[in-house]
Amino acid sequence: MDMATLRNIAAFAPILSEPDFVTGAWTEPRRSSEGVITMPWFHFSDPAAAFVTAIAREDVAAHYLRPVDDEARSTAMHMIEHPPAIANASVEQIGWILTYLLRADRFVEGSLAQAFGKGLMRAIAQRAAILGNVERT
Repeated sequence: MDMATLRNIAAFAPILSEPDFVTGAWTEPRRSSEGVITMPWFHFSDPAAAFVTAIAREDVAAHYLRPVDDEARSTAMHMIEHPPAIANASVEQIGWILTYLLRADRFVEGSLAQAFGKGLMRAIAQRAAILGNVERT
């Protein structure tokens, strides 16, 4: 992940840390007059959608297509399950975690919403801000 991408992710740290930040909400299932059912889906708030769009636009996933070893995967999965562990994440680990989360949401609606809810996205943005400052000095 390059420094510009890291800074773009870091720019969301204050937004995601606001006490009134709302990730979004689930929509209700709907049935049209023709009987077509629309399944519920997660509708992101504008700030959350902007963060997800920024990650996708930065094409974080394109840089982390190579397989990772079991130890690296285990460490990253631990960080996903325990957001405070993100405080020690490397740039590469952040990239791998964001790639994992973006891909997971394609298959399981609400995966990204759950990551926001656990504070994982906030922790990633905060860690990106720290790493961005360290890299600049």
